[in-house]
Amino acid sequence: MKREWSTALRITVVITLLSLVLFGMIGRKQWTLSTGTPVLLETQPVDPRSLFRGDYVRLNYTINTLETRQFPVLASVKRGDAIYMSLKKAESYWQPVNVAIERPDTDAVVLRGHVDRVMGQRWNNQTRKYDDVSQVQVKYGIENYFVPEGEGRAIERPAGGERVSIEVAVDSCGNAGIRAVLVNGQPRYVETLF
Repeated sequence: MKREWSTALRITVVITLLSLVLFGMIGRKQWTLSTGTPVLLETQPVDPRSLFRGDYVRLNYTINTLETRQFPVLASVKRGDAIYMSLKKAESYWQPVNVAIERPDTDAVVLRGHVDRVMGQRWNNQTRKYDDVSQVQVKYGIENYFVPEGEGRAIERPAGGERVSIEVAVDSCGNAGIRAVLVNGQPRYVETLF
């Protein structure tokens, strides 16, 4: 009897922990979407398909590729490093104004990303370091958006003259979540809890 009770207790504890992790992930995303600052980003979407999850739009933002001549601090980064990009609202879209390796103490909207790829990098035998970094590819965790079955192509290849942009919410920690997909400034898909 004691052994059966022990097994049932273990199963209950595992199920409870898994449920807490799942609710924590949902809660974190909802907190970002609810409390984050709305930021409109320019994008160039691509439409792949996942066999297990259906249609999704892979989003490539103009802020995914950063030039080291514009942000010299990026010349010293390597793959996997965290970066913090300060953004400001421009005419249509939000634009990067500064990039830092550590989170800056500022009232500006700061988006956190991770270096995905360093381009133009060469090993220097004299200095025993990499140098000549020209571009850095950064991921922010907002590069994929799932859409209803069969609707991904409409976002990937908008009709002549249509512009696709993404409204994201950026929270105080620098996390971002896609709030809406806009076509010509009008919401096509809006993220909700259910």
